[in-house]
Amino acid sequence: MSIPVPEWVSYNADETAGLDLLGLRAPVQSIGNSLFDGVTTITPKLRYMSVIAWIIWRYAKARLPEKRSSFFEFAAAQECAFVMANRILDRTVNNLVGVGGADEEIDREEATLPLRRLTQNIALNAYIASSRQLNFTRPAKHGLNELSEERGIALAEEFDKVLEGTAYGARLTKQPTTDEINRDELEELAEAMSIIAIPRGERNILIDALVPKRPADAAERRRLRHYALLLWLTQKNERPIEEADIFEASQRPPEGLPTCLSQSLDGFLAFVVRDCLAVCHEHVFAAVMREVDSVFQIQCSPALSSEVVASLVAGSTEKDEALRTFRLLLDGEAAHELSFRTVYERVQRRSRRDRVETSGIARWRGGLSETELYEYAGTSGDAAVALLPVVWCLSCQRALKDSDAGAQQSVNLGSIFPFQIGIDAVIRPKIAGFLADDRSYRDVMAELVLRTVQQHLRVAWSRFSALRGKDVSVLIADTEAWSRNNAFRPGRTGSRLPMSIDWLEQLKLTSEDGLTKSGKRVLDRSLATLEKS
Repeated sequence: MSIPVPEWVSYNADETAGLDLLGLRAPVQSIGNSLFDGVTTITPKLRYMSVIAWIIWRYAKARLPEKRSSFFEFAAAQECAFVMANRILDRTVNNLVGVGGADEEIDREEATLPLRRLTQNIALNAYIASSRQLNFTRPAKHGLNELSEERGIALAEEFDKVLEGTAYGARLTKQPTTDEINRDELEELAEAMSIIAIPRGERNILIDALVPKRPADAAERRRLRHYALLLWLTQKNERPIEEADIFEASQRPPEGLPTCLSQSLDGFLAFVVRDCLAVCHEHVFAAVMREVDSVFQIQCSPALSSEVVASLVAGSTEKDEALRTFRLLLDGEAAHELSFRTVYERVQRRSRRDRVETSGIARWRGGLSETELYEYAGTSGDAAVALLPVVWCLSCQRALKDSDAGAQQSVNLGSIFPFQIGIDAVIRPKIAGFLADDRSYRDVMAELVLRTVQQHLRVAWSRFSALRGKDVSVLIADTEAWSRNNAFRPGRTGSRLPMSIDWLEQLKLTSEDGLTKSGKRVLDRSLATLEKS
């Protein structure tokens, strides 16, 4: 069972992520949660797993009160020491929780520095869910956390070695509730506590958690398979991989892919398909809001919905160029003059070359690609409006119907709820209706623009109407009049892949040259384990 991650955490960085104001990222996140446990988009530094295990271990060894307030005070103090030691060593090191507060204390140039809470949410809050999923920690009966005997205790004891023989280590043993540290003690700890350089002993324990030699359950086997895929692609490409490499491989599997890794690619392809739908709808909604703003600047009044939609679906060279880029529009044709059936049949033709249907999902050679579509859709509002019907058609080509998929479905891509624009619940029936009614492409673009707006209004109302609800509406609809209420930024759903890829580098399994010798050994071991199971 996946442990929920915290709703908010601060790294003292000026970063914001777009909110899911159309409710279409939720299915993508659900797929992402099933793909990777043990890592989230807010857990960049793997050595924090060691720090958290050590904090829990030290607190228990000191026999301090089993009270949340006492434990979090102790945890915040030790995290503060860890962050300040790293910042004294290297001011370029980031992704530490509480960097701003640590720098403030260091810059005071006092001989003794306070060990205090540096942020509202400490690192333990961000990393504890991942540490549980990796079987380092688990909830204890007293309401706090305890270490697992299998991995947690070994990791904590390994990290504690960095304090052996240090002045702070000795003082912490005698006075576990200490709330200060001097500069000499910090400098003594700096190299040993580096967030970047993980000692071999810790590294081996962390590797066995991510890519276990003997997976304990289905979740660990999935994790092993996913990380084995990342290592295999790194070896195949002979260079460090990026998120785009995994998404490309999911759409067009490379030659020589071990059969035991194919299920992971199915999962990543499902992620891409649903993310493409979310991204394109969000860019269409952003186009709506730009048009609403444009009308307001001219008229100083709300825009009429019919005029906004008419403007967005009107003929334009950008729409034509978008469809022509994907070979869906011939020379001399214009998007607003086509029938929907014409585009639908062209999408079908562009997704059937060497077509293979397995495990509830289809692939083809060349042809249309979701990643190429959503990247192009982000270039302009006209492009997004023109490509959204294409994305709807493509999702039906990608996700097999239940009756076509057979019994073995590793990815049930079509079964998303209607309010999240499910492929089976919404897209297939609507496309069938468009075809039966012989709708024009312009009419379908207009209907999908309106559906996008309705999707936002439905989500905004559901959040506002809940107990202690919040008004997150971007657009206010007063009968036929549309006006802006809040800002909106379209975006993509975080996949966790960048963090996972970086973790492999932190463990020295990959490098700028590709797979390391250690990485090759771990890959070979992992493939052997997967093939046996």
